[in-house]
Amino acid sequence: MRQLRIACAVTVAVALLALVGAPPSEAKLEGKVVRLGGIYPITGKGAEWGEHSKIATDIALEEINAAGGVGGVKLEVVVHDTATEVGQAISLTRKLVLEEKVLAINGPCFSSEYEALAPLLDRLQIVIVSQCSSKPGLAKLSKWAFRNTLTSDKQLEPAVDVWKKRYKIKTAAILYDSADAVSAAEGAKILPVLLKKYGVEQKDILTYQTKDIDFSAQLTKIKSLGVDGIALGSCYQQAANIVRQARKLGLKQPFLAGACTGSPEFAKLVGDDGEGSIIGSAGWPDDPRPRNREFLKKFMERAGGKKPNYGGMRSYDNVYIMKQVIEKYGVTNKPGDLELDREKIRKGWAELKGFDGITGATGMDADGEGAGKSTVLEVKGGVFVKVEY
Repeated sequence: MRQLRIACAVTVAVALLALVGAPPSEAKLEGKVVRLGGIYPITGKGAEWGEHSKIATDIALEEINAAGGVGGVKLEVVVHDTATEVGQAISLTRKLVLEEKVLAINGPCFSSEYEALAPLLDRLQIVIVSQCSSKPGLAKLSKWAFRNTLTSDKQLEPAVDVWKKRYKIKTAAILYDSADAVSAAEGAKILPVLLKKYGVEQKDILTYQTKDIDFSAQLTKIKSLGVDGIALGSCYQQAANIVRQARKLGLKQPFLAGACTGSPEFAKLVGDDGEGSIIGSAGWPDDPRPRNREFLKKFMERAGGKKPNYGGMRSYDNVYIMKQVIEKYGVTNKPGDLELDREKIRKGWAELKGFDGITGATGMDADGEGAGKSTVLEVKGGVFVKVEY
């Protein structure tokens, strides 16, 4: 009798351990497909960032599904084009949440979209994870808002340090796009603080508008100041035009720029005129690690030979992180568990630490912002070269 009681107790204990100790990823999810959403700016002023995000998402999906999917179920990402419009981003998010019943959403990319959307998430109760929005402080707007990227202040700080030391910068002028959220934050708030911190005197601060193509007035003023360097808050197309026009006007100062300039196309467009420019970024497409080289090859085959910007690279990582979170936190994918599953994904992102992606080790800080090391890049021979610091 005593042996029978012991045997029963052991059986119960083993059963309990199986219930509480087994990794959730070992259980097959319900349904024929695990559905996520994606809101990317595939058209409009941010088209390249959206296109790169979509290509990278497709590559990750193909790899994951070829390896068995998520918990044994095929993964799908329903992608919609925000056209880089705030209203479109909001309406498409509602559609994904209320009609298409996705578990979580990758995107949006641009800070203007993200800043408008994040305050709505406490009511919608769904995770959004931006791959490239970099205006500081926005993830604080909701516990459901996350950004697997680095904010502009984190991207720019080591770049300012490198730029100052390499070129012995003592004085500088700032020129920024006042109509773009990230560029305006960099030019009006971030760069002035960082220049002061690193002992660089700010001689003047000038602005332009996104659609401007002639920067001669601003550059002529900068020329008259006789500064050692020029710091930009600008997306890469305008930044490239500024650099080229500056050289035609005889300005030889080294340039510094941040988040929105971190596209490999910038290095290609400026060529010799931009040689030595220093960029703070959240990724490096030419990282020589084997997995990165494999991703780069696949990406360039689909992008007409273009290399991915860091938004594309982090979109790829985001899909893999979603897979990890869904499996690790016991998402069931049952229609009746949709709200509970979304909460599990929120918890998984909030607790994310040390994910080894193609952009390096990443995780979330207490505010839902990406935590990791910034990449400093230098334009050299028409490409970006990583600067160790």
